[in-house]
Order: sequence, then structure tokens, then C-alpha cells
Amino acid sequence: MNKEIINKILEVAVNAPSGENSQPWRFEVNSNKIHIFNLPERDRSLYNFGQKGSLVAHGALIENILITAPIFGYNAEIDLLPDNKDFDFIATISLVELLPDQQKNESLYSCIVKRVTNRKPYKNIPLSDEQLKDLKNVENEIGEGRVIFVYDPEKMKDIANLCSVNERVMFENKLIHNFFFDHINWTEKEELEKRLGFYIKTLELPSPVQFALKLFRYWPAMNLFNKLGLNKIIAKGNAVNYANASAMVAFAVKNNTSRDFIIAGRLMQRLWLKVTKMGLSAQPMAGMLFFMQAISGGETSKFSSSQIELIKNAHENVKKTFDINNEMPVMIFRVGYGGEPSARSSKKPPEIIFKN
Repeated sequence: MNKEIINKILEVAVNAPSGENSQPWRFEVNSNKIHIFNLPERDRSLYNFGQKGSLVAHGALIENILITAPIFGYNAEIDLLPDNKDFDFIATISLVELLPDQQKNESLYSCIVKRVTNRKPYKNIPLSDEQLKDLKNVENEIGEGRVIFVYDPEKMKDIANLCSVNERVMFENKLIHNFFFDHINWTEKEELEKRLGFYIKTLELPSPVQFALKLFRYWPAMNLFNKLGLNKIIAKGNAVNYANASAMVAFAVKNNTSRDFIIAGRLMQRLWLKVTKMGLSAQPMAGMLFFMQAISGGETSKFSSSQIELIKNAHENVKKTFDINNEMPVMIFRVGYGGEPSARSSKKPPEIIFKN
């Protein structure tokens, strides 16, 4: 198999979202087979208990490969989690050459490199029925999972407040606070050198807030300000921004397995690419959901009792608002008209080992 084609496919595919832009993947190629492996060391935070966040990222990566391969004349066949003894062996993708009459122009391909997280305020313009129908159709296109939309303004405010529990906990929990600030790239030079973590400009903060953030990165200072309720003020301000959207979107799956989280990532990415094609913006707001994964998995010692109660209540109310009963909510988005973001996170080139 042509190595140049595989390189091109993967160079596009790695433009997938991942927690803290951790990009937790590497590739081994043997003939026409691409073996995808997780890199757990890229993110061992409370946002990624059981590597669930990374599994979602791998789902997005795989969806990118499925979209990109036909552009280069190949169909991509997936074998998820092929080795039950190796948790980090995510998938094998077999590339099968398409005949000329089988080749197609995948309309979402050009959106892969354009897709970006946009944290700016959005305009409160409703989505059209046609847009909602097209976005909802990702359920049929993937064949599994569920996508739930909420566009009632009052319910969106409720969801925004529930999702802002992430900020409230993040700024009062020393472990999570330190993780967040350790992963901020404060300058363009640092961003381009590391190509991992949060680039400060992608947070869309005014200059005075960026200056204050540099002070807040010191835990003793942050802890002192929290006694004055700063973490609650930050959460409240973010909730106002979150509520400015055309719709809130939740992605739910039947079970809490690795496979389900990969499927959720495929759903998420396909919808995000459609959003991008429509000229809309999207921002994930899933921190609280992943905290709940850690708590449910027994990682309770890293949270205070009040934080656990706060997260559990938020999780339960998110499920009620989205009408999610016997399913697992994996991701929440806000979608709307946000314009162009100020910056985007950089990506590392794919780490590929050719075995043949």
C-alpha cells in the first residue's frame, strides 16, 4: 500500500478534538491495515477517568478516517477493540481500494481541518427545521447512539448552569486547578512548540481576564479568592455565555463500555463537521459529565463531599432536562452563530510506524 496515501489520510484525520488537545493516539501500519493505539500518558486527569475522554477522541479520529479514505480512493473498514487483552489497542482500519464507479466525494471532508472549538458568545438565532433535520440524521448515518436537541431558552439556561459546575469545581479543587493551569500555553511560541494543551487565545478571554488568570494559576491565590466566592462568580459568568446559543445538544449511548464511548465520539464528530459545513460554531461543555465518570468509578477521594453532591445533582438534572433515562450522556455541546474564533489549537503530525 502506498505510504504517501496513508500519511495523507492520517495527516487529515488527526485534526480531531481531544480533551486538553491531548491527541492521545499513535499508529502502526502493516500493508493496508492501520492499527490505532491510545496513549494513556497524554491524559491521566480526572477528566479522563478510565480513559473515557480519550475513547471519545478516538471515535472522532476514526470518523475522520472514514470520511477521508474515500477521497484517496479507499473504503475504510473498522474493527473496534480487536484485542480484549490490550485496552489501548483501539481499532484496526482496513483500507480497501474502491473501483472508479464506487468513488465518491465526501461533502464533510473539507470541514475536518476547518472544525474548531469556538468559545465566543453566540447569537440567539434559532436553527431552521432543515438544519435540525440534517443534524439529527447523524443517528442514522452512524447507526448507533442518540442525539438530543434542546432549544427552549429557559431549558438552555438550566443546562448552561448545570454545565458550569465544571468551572466551579475546577477552581476550588487543587488537583484539577493545577492540571488545568499546567496545560495552558500562554504564548504563541509555546503553543507552536508544544502543540498540546490549551492555547490561551482559544479561551476567548478579554485581556484583563487573561492577566487575572495568570494570578489565579497560583493555588494559594486562587484558594484565597475562592473564600470570597470567585469560583462561583466565574461559573455564573460562563453559564451566561453558554446559554447564548441556538441549541444545546447531548450525545447519549446505551451502555458505559469503551465501544459506546468510541461510538459517541463518531456521533459527536460527524455532527460537529455538519455544524461547521453550515457555518455554525460549537463548543463542548462536558467537564461535569466526565467528573461523574470518575465518581461512579470510585475515584471519590479526589473530590470533597460537597463537590460530589454538586456533580451528582448536576448530572441527574442534565439527564432530566435532555430526557435521558436508560442511557449514558457522554457529551454536551452548545451550537450557534459565533463567527470566527480568535485562534485554534495546533496539532502534532501523526506518529506512524510502518511495519512492512
